[in-house]
Amino acid sequence: MKKLTIMLIFFVSLNLYAQGQQTEKPTLNVTGSARVSIKPDLGILNISVLEVRPKMSDAIKALGEKSNYYNELLKQIGFKEKDIKTTSFVVTKNKVYRESEIKDSGFVASQNIRLEFEYNQKILQKIVGDISKSEKPIDFSFDFELSEDLKKKVQSQIIEIAIKDANEKAATMTKAAKLKLISIKNIAYGNFGGNNGMELLERHQKYAAAYSDGGDMPSFNFTPSDIIFRDTVAIEWLIE
Repeated sequence: MKKLTIMLIFFVSLNLYAQGQQTEKPTLNVTGSARVSIKPDLGILNISVLEVRPKMSDAIKALGEKSNYYNELLKQIGFKEKDIKTTSFVVTKNKVYRESEIKDSGFVASQNIRLEFEYNQKILQKIVGDISKSEKPIDFSFDFELSEDLKKKVQSQIIEIAIKDANEKAATMTKAAKLKLISIKNIAYGNFGGNNGMELLERHQKYAAAYSDGGDMPSFNFTPSDIIFRDTVAIEWLIE
């Protein structure tokens, strides 16, 4: 009797599973993609500072003096001290190749000064113009990025475009196959970048410059390239 009961339960379960499989609607999986090109709104000034001295303490002291000079110059331009950051500080032995072998020749102390500013040509021209009047040599470069607020706007925009693209693809495919879209079963955001977020497709470019003689720099004018992002949204549709 127990064996019969178990067998009945097994057949009922199997029958219900089969019915469920038969009534499950077919699905269509579509990936919508989007690509957005945006002008950066944030400028990054990087100043490389480096000093070589026979003694480590002298190299560190000289580095500090030069960094303070650059910091004061940036404050004179109009930036606040809290906006001027040090992104690295390294002290190592200075190794040189001499007489067919590598020898120690004092110490190298280096660091990078980083300054973020709201990008526009007027501010950029002022930075370069004032740096050109420096009494000390300066190695510097510019980077361009998106502020956090602009990144959020771009991400919202790119999601909307990707969803629209997925919907259009789904409509085209079902029309061609003479099927009908019923409803969305599942939607997943982000396949690019490995972290479920929009991928930076083309990175910002770096513009390098150097100034060393204390004279007037020639006029210049450059516009940073657009920053390009891409992203995806995967949608699973129920169809019939």
